[in-house]
Amino acid sequence: MDKSIDNQILTPEEKRFREYIKTGDDFSIIEIFRSAASFYRKAAELRPGDEEANRKLAETREKIKKESKAIYIIVAVAAVIVILTVVLV
Repeated sequence: MDKSIDNQILTPEEKRFREYIKTGDDFSIIEIFRSAASFYRKAAELRPGDEEANRKLAETREKIKKESKAIYIIVAVAAVIVILTVVLV
């Protein structure tokens, strides 16, 4: 079925839900996880029991945790390098 015809059949709520999921997917593909999570959260709020929205939100939150941990490690290593540079010079 033609996608434009398919969209005309959808309720406004369903269209909005699909737009939130698609936008979240788009942000996730380019690894902007906080924005992706924001759109998945909107989709999950629109349909609290939806398995897809809740799964994608949970997966994205895990990616954010890993990303944050990597950033903390990089900052800690940079701080050690700066301290060693100051002490050894």
